[in-house]
Amino acid sequence: MHQEYRTDLTDEEVQSLRNLINSAVLDPKVKGGLRWPLGKSISGDRYCVSGVWHTEIRLYENSSLRLKLKHADRFSFESSTGESAIVITLMLKRLALDVLEQKVDTDTIYNMFKNTLGLI
Repeated sequence: MHQEYRTDLTDEEVQSLRNLINSAVLDPKVKGGLRWPLGKSISGDRYCVSGVWHTEIRLYENSSLRLKLKHADRFSFESSTGESAIVITLMLKRLALDVLEQKVDTDTIYNMFKNTLGLI
């Protein structure tokens, strides 16, 4: 049997976390978009920032398609490495529905796909 334990944070711990968060500086020039002044990424001996992750998502949609552009910017303080990635997701709504309902043949699917790409 799995037991779940929960402990509430003390006022001192809450304040320590607030100080850590409030000392962050927005900086679009660094991976993750946040940095901490020297010595401010650690709060006592209990909390420290191990990494940051900043994500921007743009969504474009109409009746036949949905295009999602996601830009993720990450930085790990533990390994001193960062990465930036762009992910593009394209959902062809009508085409997917027609394929699932098996209403179309492969030539029709290809032509619908080509027409949809023309819209983009």
